[in-house]
Amino acid sequence: MEIAMKTAFEALQEDRNRLKLTTGSGDLDSLIDGVMQGQLYLFYSNDQNLLDLLVHRVLINCVLPVEEGGFNSKALYFNVCNYHRGKTILDPSRLAMISKHAGLDPKLAFQNIYSVSAFNEMQQVTATKEVVDLLAHDRDIKLIVIHNLTRFIETSRKPLEARQALKKIVGMMRSAACEHNVALIFSCGANNSSRRRIPKPVGGTFLRQEVGVIVYLNEVKKGPLSKVKATLVKHPYKETPQSITLYKPREGVDLMGRITPSFRQQFKILIEELRRSNGFQNTLLSLEHKKALDMLLKEAWSAEDAAMSNSGIPCVLDILNLMANVHNKKCVEELRKKVLELEIFLKEQNEKKEPVVEGN
Repeated sequence: MEIAMKTAFEALQEDRNRLKLTTGSGDLDSLIDGVMQGQLYLFYSNDQNLLDLLVHRVLINCVLPVEEGGFNSKALYFNVCNYHRGKTILDPSRLAMISKHAGLDPKLAFQNIYSVSAFNEMQQVTATKEVVDLLAHDRDIKLIVIHNLTRFIETSRKPLEARQALKKIVGMMRSAACEHNVALIFSCGANNSSRRRIPKPVGGTFLRQEVGVIVYLNEVKKGPLSKVKATLVKHPYKETPQSITLYKPREGVDLMGRITPSFRQQFKILIEELRRSNGFQNTLLSLEHKKALDMLLKEAWSAEDAAMSNSGIPCVLDILNLMANVHNKKCVEELRKKVLELEIFLKEQNEKKEPVVEGN
């Protein structure tokens, strides 16, 4: 077998020609130097919300044009979840919100994101083989995200077999990512059994050896403006550890990442948010506007939730907007009909009046 030799300058030029994907945070991009094609990344934390938020954003960012920090290509989401505990898969409504915020048509984003799930160690290995085959056939895939990579080590009744499966899939995915120049992102939980200032990821030493860039995320302040500490644990050419502080508004796009809710669940959550004490309805200054919102809720939204759930539109707010327009159109037509009937009635009444005869 021939061994390919290259100079350090040639290797540097190859790295410069590789695209870099934004994480959605300029500060985090500076810390890790972006997400580069052909490189392996691990983000770990005990805060599932932080990992879910990062995963949803990088998937959308992958579809973005290169000049906007994307790969202008397809992404693959690999979800590792215990079927009975801790199910975490993509929420299409929230993914659509991220997409619209980035200026991307949600349908275009969905068309360019593959999704696969594994509910046990055996499925995890089988799904990995299918992903490797898919990479060979679809060269447009430039990002793979394996979410909750070490889930089965934490929940399996046979942790030794789970660790063996983990080593197998990481090895397979690493080889495929390098061969096809694909960026590979892992996420997993943190192991807090030790008293280390920076806990190790679940999976420990093995992952540290296999992955090129490792970042530990920890929410250090909760409230209206959450403060997150991102610590660079490993990097090919940067000094570690080094940390930065990120800020995540609770009022902004906050992805919970639980099992995909039905439209009725999403609808109920959104209506509750609109009605809560500090929400949209109670901050309206006009009493007429408050009444109008109540009318929409009673006469249109609640009455037509079955139709709205079958609209095919991914974002709940867009569905409500569509239904509100339909309802308003119905009200306008009813008023138009009543005005027309009134005009006809007045005309008939005028015609029935006897002409006034003036006296001599």
